[in-house]
Amino acid sequence: MEKVTLLGEEKIEEKELPGLIYKQLKPTLRMKRGLDERTIRDGITRVEKRYHPMWVIKMLIIAERKPFPPKVTPNMVFVDGRSGYRGLFTTVPPRLEKEVGEHEVLRPFFSKQEMLGKYVKDVQEKQINRKYVLKKPKYDVKEMDLLYLPIWQVEVKNAHVDTTYWVNGNTGESEELLMKLCESQEWML
Repeated sequence: MEKVTLLGEEKIEEKELPGLIYKQLKPTLRMKRGLDERTIRDGITRVEKRYHPMWVIKMLIIAERKPFPPKVTPNMVFVDGRSGYRGLFTTVPPRLEKEVGEHEVLRPFFSKQEMLGKYVKDVQEKQINRKYVLKKPKYDVKEMDLLYLPIWQVEVKNAHVDTTYWVNGNTGESEELLMKLCESQEWML
């Protein structure tokens, strides 16, 4: 067992997965006769919960405004620990401490030093600096944590569907894009 800090509250339970997967299906598949939540439930061959690494960085953005005092704005940056996908949080996500099996935890592909040197700087330059036309702000990194996003990996095989679905353990939304980005490595620096 390993103690990890989760990103979010892990609200989605295994019994909810067939309904969430049915909602993710393309409309043409949902129109097929005989394909419903029960069919998906009966077709599930494997269900695993994985904990996907996400770096979360708390920083202060300090914008100089002479002769006025500098404007200090708190911000949170996230960087996916396996694909390099990155951006800014619009709200502060909740955290939850939990004991999980070591085989469920996916390891990040890069270290703290790489994170600060490449990925956080990239977010600062390409996303935050765009808001400042003249003088670019300074940054003060306050905290950097490795959190884990709960993701359900569900394999479904029946007459209509034969695929793997990834479902966010907090929201129930599809994480197919995140998994494709991990495979393609297009966001890696």
